[in-house]
Amino acid sequence: MKCNIGLRQDTEGALWFEKAPQPPRRVVTVATACQRLRRTRRQVYRLMKAGRLGPLEKMLGEWLLDQAAVEGLARAPLTAQPLPGRLKPLFPEYEPKALNAGKDSVLIISRVLEGGGREDVRWLLKRYPRRVIRRVIEEEGSRLLSPQSRRLWSLVFKATPRPLATWRQADPWRGAPS
Repeated sequence: MKCNIGLRQDTEGALWFEKAPQPPRRVVTVATACQRLRRTRRQVYRLMKAGRLGPLEKMLGEWLLDQAAVEGLARAPLTAQPLPGRLKPLFPEYEPKALNAGKDSVLIISRVLEGGGREDVRWLLKRYPRRVIRRVIEEEGSRLLSPQSRRLWSLVFKATPRPLATWRQADPWRGAPS
């Protein structure tokens, strides 16, 4: 059986995979997919194995991936990733399997900063970029963190939190008539 397969690069540097009866498809290498998805090579191979990122063909020892599938995956919201079991005590009112690390990031970050240990903070730093943690401290810290935790993590992450609301600064017991 004969099959005409070709790989060409256009003037913009994009790769096109051509197979005889099918129209040409724009493809990327695994290395390019790693950069676009901000994942390691191993993680991209896991996505391929799980079927979320189907390879088109292997040429010269390199897998070629459909660019549209890579872009779609890059734009997709974060999938539910289970929290480590050691974090369960931080979420007594929630079912840990129901928490989504992407959608519930503010809750997860604030709870780990407030009551987590050293290993929990290490996990947090691996899971979320520092800028996201800094944003949570700045925007939601006054609401979700105790004043002591807020000061500590503001120094650690070089965040400038919003000032406390005036009603939270007021001490109702001071200046009260006796």
